[in-house]
Amino acid sequence: MAPKTTKSPKTKDRILNASLHLFNENGYDTVTTARISEEVGISEGNLWYHFRTKKDLVKTHQYALIRRIDTRLAIKSTPETVLDAYIQFNRLMFEEVWEYQFLYRDQAEFGRTDPELEQKVARVYERTTAILQKMYRQMMEAGHLTIPEDEIAPLSDNVWIVVRYWPSFLRETRRVVKLDRLTLNAGIRHHFALFETHLSAQARAYLDTNAYA
Repeated sequence: MAPKTTKSPKTKDRILNASLHLFNENGYDTVTTARISEEVGISEGNLWYHFRTKKDLVKTHQYALIRRIDTRLAIKSTPETVLDAYIQFNRLMFEEVWEYQFLYRDQAEFGRTDPELEQKVARVYERTTAILQKMYRQMMEAGHLTIPEDEIAPLSDNVWIVVRYWPSFLRETRRVVKLDRLTLNAGIRHHFALFETHLSAQARAYLDTNAYA
């Protein structure tokens, strides 16, 4: 029997992998379709067959990110499991930022891509903050968190703002283009600073020990 051979990735997948790597590493504006083609080892015409423009690549990456986010949005929690669920939820948010850094960092460069996609992004925000609010209320029920009820919605918004705009903040204020583990964990730390003084000592110690990448 002939040995099984590993099937090579399709050209379209190779283009997506290469463009994601280059956009993350160098920034959307500095990467040309010629550079992506060179990375993949194909002609620029072959790339254009699959993706006519860089913005077509961006749109495909955006839809891939939204599919990935569905895993995070499916996380369940109870007052008994909320700390572990929150760690998982938070870590997945920052892993999304890690894998698709340029989408969070370079939107001012690539601009709008698709009205339907923008509606999906808005829905992601709504579902994310709804889950955060539920988890904060569960933390309160379990005695992990003590804050006024009317602060839960603003806290959820602020957490999303920190996560969503952390790469842009680093690029604009510190000239950091590519995240590393240090800057990623700094984002997690900044997000905890929003409410850690309202956590019980036990909850704060548990999150400090387990929440970082």
